[in-house]
Amino acid sequence: MKLKRSVFLFCSVMMSLAHAEVLTQTDYDQQIQHHMQIIQQTKAVLDEPNSKADANQQSQAFCDRLNAYEQIAKLSKDNANLEMASIMLMASQSFLDKQKARLGGSGMTAEVFCAGKIKQ
Repeated sequence: MKLKRSVFLFCSVMMSLAHAEVLTQTDYDQQIQHHMQIIQQTKAVLDEPNSKADANQQSQAFCDRLNAYEQIAKLSKDNANLEMASIMLMASQSFLDKQKARLGGSGMTAEVFCAGKIKQ
């Protein structure tokens, strides 16, 4: 029984590690920079008071921003030992938690709202 449990735990750990994207500091920094650029690009649509964006552009920008923060959180969690990863995880998770609460308050989820809008 103990052997089966040990084998199961070992396999579970190995499977979770297989899904983690372990990066070098340079690769991590580059990927974080990419996602930060996406967030920056959404500011003209979502944060500017005089934005001329229509509802479709706004929802697309929101979903792009949400996805960028999700990717930052995942990269940071998978690479917690790298410089700035814990701070980036905390900041991205804070944003995601706030958005989840806001969407949930209106009876919506990010998955439903952004279905078909996430660009890779």
